[in-house]
Amino acid sequence: MAELSAAAQALLGTDAVAHVWTSNPDGTPQVSVVWVIVQGDEILFGTDGASRKAANLAADPNVILSIEDTERNERGFQRHLVIRGTAAIEPELSSSLVDDLCRKYVGLANHPLSLRESPTAVTVRVAIERISGVGPWVQDAVSA
Repeated sequence: MAELSAAAQALLGTDAVAHVWTSNPDGTPQVSVVWVIVQGDEILFGTDGASRKAANLAADPNVILSIEDTERNERGFQRHLVIRGTAAIEPELSSSLVDDLCRKYVGLANHPLSLRESPTAVTVRVAIERISGVGPWVQDAVSA
């Protein structure tokens, strides 16, 4: 498992959303935007257990998250963090996770449109296997 550097944790601590790539049954990509939070060296997000994303992760736990930074590097490239990992689905969505995500992204602990209202909501825990992108979280900030 790869460790998150301080720079990666700082970006993940902002309100930047993550684009999550999963694989559909036919091998085509499925992309969703999710709110994420770091817990130790894992990335957590919630989703509806009946969603295509959850079904894809249950069938194939390989996942890619991409988070765009607001800064550019010295060569003008937009900084971004790419995380490849393995997802594990927990059968329940923790209300504290929902509160933390809502506070982080909209400033409200109990957002009315949160997944809390979904009876099939689940927690997705991503174990980080590889970190890449453009930014201080990789050795060569030019390669992707």
